[in-house]
Amino acid sequence: MTQVKSAQLKKVDENGRPYVEICEGYCIRLEHDEVSDEFKEKARRELRETPENVEKGLKELRELVEADDTLYIPIEHDDFLIKFLRPTKFYAKSAYELMLRYYKFKVKYPEFCKDLLPATGKLGFEHNIVNFQPKRDQHGRRILVLQCGRGWDPLLVPINDVFRALQLGVEAAMLEPMTQVNGFIVIIDFYQLTLTQCLQCTPGYARMLMEWVQDCIPLRCKAVHIVHQPAVFNVLFAFFRPFMNSKFRKRIHFHGINWESLLEHINADCLRPFHGGTMDCEQADGKLVAQLLEESTDEFEVANVFGIVKSKRLIEPAVIVPVSGPGKIGTKYVLAKKPVIKQFT
Repeated sequence: MTQVKSAQLKKVDENGRPYVEICEGYCIRLEHDEVSDEFKEKARRELRETPENVEKGLKELRELVEADDTLYIPIEHDDFLIKFLRPTKFYAKSAYELMLRYYKFKVKYPEFCKDLLPATGKLGFEHNIVNFQPKRDQHGRRILVLQCGRGWDPLLVPINDVFRALQLGVEAAMLEPMTQVNGFIVIIDFYQLTLTQCLQCTPGYARMLMEWVQDCIPLRCKAVHIVHQPAVFNVLFAFFRPFMNSKFRKRIHFHGINWESLLEHINADCLRPFHGGTMDCEQADGKLVAQLLEESTDEFEVANVFGIVKSKRLIEPAVIVPVSGPGKIGTKYVLAKKPVIKQFT
């Protein structure tokens, strides 16, 4: 298995944004850049993203959220609404329903979702269980890599912390316009998976995870690629199978060590040699990736203050401030004032 080398560095680019330099030509960063012309055409073709549909979707979604006294969202900021409109092809009602599922999941599972910040969700990154590929696939999709066999010690990183790290990775990807348009794929590596690791999972955990990935996240999960799975993997998969819908099952691909099979889906230059590819770059140092996410804590703090509430009328709204970068770097938001529950006398 590819080892992480110590020469990797965390740096800052010309726009003041941090990134992890893995080796020459390869780095990991949160990509706030606006969608390129090539992928704007893809968004038009696949997501109905035209000026007319965007305007109509934003208007109708604002009206739906404004009418719901229990859904507290910054409707004045287009970026927050676009995150839910893109995966639902700019149909406002579908975006509103997705928004409700997304935030109700957080209420339903506080042990996994409460105070989800890099400081509280980084353990899975620090132990290299959850990580990003430095390069998108040939379709512009983000690639998440999970190491769920050798290297995962459940005593050091409990399974709940693996999921918190996975959520953190997806929440980070949600901030990227390119990922909003193209979606993401997951490679799950079960090299040297053990029965002890399999038994960390329960039917309840499997049901929760499938609910999240199939119904709740506002990103398109385009494929899940299973590699290096041993026979004991069948024990683990049996927990998940009953909760998978037919659409999601079609997106799961089992490769074992048949790299020709994996290369039918992902170009070789997007994969490391350990997975049959030609990308001459070691795995990113998870500790540095965790630090990278921690430097974006302000954006996660913004995400955490919104959601399901008893009544918006009882809240003094949060104040969030857009911070624009130079060129095409896009916009990020910082929390200037937390929401406050009103006191009545």
